[in-house]
Amino acid sequence: MTTPIIDSDPWKLVGQTVTLAGTARDAVEGAVVLLKDRTPVYVKGLHSWDDALDRKQVVVTGTLRLSGGSSEPLVNAQGEHRQGSEGDMLVIEDATWKPA
Repeated sequence: MTTPIIDSDPWKLVGQTVTLAGTARDAVEGAVVLLKDRTPVYVKGLHSWDDALDRKQVVVTGTLRLSGGSSEPLVNAQGEHRQGSEGDMLVIEDATWKPA
């Protein structure tokens, strides 16, 4: 049986092995697959995409998990911003990838 390729709304698939299709992008917290609906999914253990894949279409297979973002607010009482993310983030673990 072929695993369907997911390109949007992956939230209901947390805990499952999935194949995602999207754009390889680098973010502050690491490499992501940016899905068609603009959902970022972080690739666990990958800090950045190599030049051959950055900003290109990729297919990534692995286990989809939730990872908590920062528990501290991104804006302090003085209105100063810091880098990071609040709330849950999607992460794909034990990932393999290839150009789409």
